[in-house]
Amino acid sequence: MSSQRTHASGVKRDRRGRRGRIAAALSVAVAVATVTAACGSDSDSGGGSDTLVIAGWGGSFTAANKEFFYDQFQKDTGIKVTIATPGGGFAAKVAAQRAGNNIEWDLLEAPGGDTSKLVLDGNLERFPESLIKEITPLVADGAIRPGPSEPYYLDHGGTVNLIGCNTKLVKKCPTNPREFWDVKNFPGTRGITANNPIFTSLFALAGDGVQPQQYFPVDVNRAMTALKRIKPNVQVWSTSPAQMQQAVVDGEVAIMQAPNTVLVSAMKQVPQLKLHWDGGLLFDEGWCVTKGAKNKEAAFKFIKWYAEHREAQAKFTEKIYSGTGGRDMQKYLSPEAIENLPINKTGVTLVDGKAGAKQQQELGKALREILVG
Repeated sequence: MSSQRTHASGVKRDRRGRRGRIAAALSVAVAVATVTAACGSDSDSGGGSDTLVIAGWGGSFTAANKEFFYDQFQKDTGIKVTIATPGGGFAAKVAAQRAGNNIEWDLLEAPGGDTSKLVLDGNLERFPESLIKEITPLVADGAIRPGPSEPYYLDHGGTVNLIGCNTKLVKKCPTNPREFWDVKNFPGTRGITANNPIFTSLFALAGDGVQPQQYFPVDVNRAMTALKRIKPNVQVWSTSPAQMQQAVVDGEVAIMQAPNTVLVSAMKQVPQLKLHWDGGLLFDEGWCVTKGAKNKEAAFKFIKWYAEHREAQAKFTEKIYSGTGGRDMQKYLSPEAIENLPINKTGVTLVDGKAGAKQQQELGKALREILVG
């Protein structure tokens, strides 16, 4: 199976909406405040190869990574793996750590939107030539990204932000962003992912009728106007995968915009939950190493180990229907898993991460003002 990019081109729990909005606002505020910080001086990896600190996205995604990758890597190598779950705002938080000369994380499960920003800001370690030589035969063409001349992260994830609808709570489900915004004809409590301003803004544009080829440069005023219009109907502005999933499982929201991995996991407890892929947003994401990481050699060792274990990648995909960077993965996956991969769904758009990264700060500031207003 080729990389997610290749396929796509062919194709704190919170019970009160007010608290959810405040939590999201604070998350975005932190991102906006820190992303502009000046980068501190680079520091060499000073050893520490017996330890690896990983910043995880959280929820079912990080849980699956731990089950199929982290635990076994620790057993195989003796390198102790510690997981932090910042939830979102990876690019801004890494920038803040570098500005303070206090790098806390070695390896990142960088979610979509943040990878391109991390590259743009110069906050990732370049993959060593020796690593590229070792993993190239094991990973899909195009999986080392952004490209051969810029080897900064390895494809892993391929999650899509889409719409999940609980048919037990609503009689009529919105099947695309335009219908999500049509609260009159598709009534029901709503939740919107707010831990990445690019995701949220593009979803708003789609809800306002903008076509994917017109997403960039983002019309900030139009996106924020659309969010203002739907704000009274949004019960939860989620800031972490765990919060998203819990809101769905508890029935706090009937209609949720969230990553497919979150919604697939929620379906195990809410079988009435239906997924609608039309208008879904697919971003680049993957394994990357923080610039100046204390244990960067251990991080690169993990990336090599990951590339060598395609059977483990297949088990990961079978569990949460999220793709990996391995070469010829169709040989390891069941037909059901292949069918349910985001890259094989119609109506999904691969977002231009570089274009989004250029406007991330502006969008974050505008979104924060909407949420706290």
